[in-house]
Amino acid sequence: MAELRRGIFKVLKLPLKLLPLWMDAIGAGLLVSSIVDKNHRLRERLKGLGEKVFFFYATDIRKGFYLHIEDGGIKIVPHFSGETDVTMKGTMDVLLGLLTGEEDPDTIFFSRRLEISGDTGVAIHFKNILGSL
Repeated sequence: MAELRRGIFKVLKLPLKLLPLWMDAIGAGLLVSSIVDKNHRLRERLKGLGEKVFFFYATDIRKGFYLHIEDGGIKIVPHFSGETDVTMKGTMDVLLGLLTGEEDPDTIFFSRRLEISGDTGVAIHFKNILGSL
């Protein structure tokens, strides 16, 4: 599955670079919402985080979006004026694999394919939630 995802992103890299950021945020929002909707346990575990904001930056397409967790729900927005709790940087393929549970968070972090900064406690808690997908 990871090989198929990599192949798809190789083909889509240029179109993703050219799309407006708001369209990227809508697509990411639909993807993340479908993941949360299919996994009720995930929604409950996200409630344990409280209100947090994560910034995901795809280094290969030079775009990012904000993931706002509140009451176990997730909103994806292209812009956010407040402070973020955690920033995660990696290629689009790595970030998608992380959010879908197809990539092991520890493996991609220790192989330096994912860079994490900000509140380490929140990042580890979120990583553990994603690792349980």
